[in-house]
Amino acid sequence: MLILDACVGAANIYYNRERLLKDDFISIDIRKGDFTEEYNKYRPIGKSAISKENIIIKPIILANMKYLPFKEKIFDVIICDPPHLNISKNTFMGVKYGSWNKNERTATIYRANMEFARVLKDNGMLILKILPEVKDNYESLFTNFIFYLPIQTIRDRGCMSSKEAKLAAIWLIGIKKDNV
Repeated sequence: MLILDACVGAANIYYNRERLLKDDFISIDIRKGDFTEEYNKYRPIGKSAISKENIIIKPIILANMKYLPFKEKIFDVIICDPPHLNISKNTFMGVKYGSWNKNERTATIYRANMEFARVLKDNGMLILKILPEVKDNYESLFTNFIFYLPIQTIRDRGCMSSKEAKLAAIWLIGIKKDNV
C-alpha cells in the first residue's frame, strides 16, 4: 500500500508513527526548513518561552499538490490536511500550520482535485482533514470525489469552555467518482 500526504507540514497528525510505514509513505509540502524561531516570535501573550515548540517542516519531496510529480494511479491513499483558512501567515498558527485565503484555497483545491484523481488508484481513498465550518466548501471543490463517513474529533479537555468550541477537525473519507 502506498500512501501520499499531500501537505505534510510538521507531520503533527502522525505523532511520529509515519516512520513505521517506511517506504510505503511519501510526504510532500511546498515548505521545507526550521520555522521554530519564526513560530515562537508570534506566540500569543501568556505562553511561556520555556514551552518552546520546534516547527520543522521536512517533507520527503518538496512539491506542490497542484502539480504532483508522480505517475498516474500509483497511490492507494492520499491524506490531505490543508492549511487553515484566513489566518495571517505572520501568526503562530499561520507559521505552524500554513494559511490560505479564500482565493488560494479555491485555486489550489481545484488543481489538487484533478491531480489527486490522476495519481490515486481506482479503488483508492482520499482522507481529508478540515475544520467543520469549511466542510461544505471543500466537498464542493473536490468534485472528483464522493465523501462519506465524516468523523468529528474533539479537542483535548481544558482547551475550550463551550461544547461547540471543543469540536475540532472533521475527517472526510472520499472515493473517486466512477466517471473520473
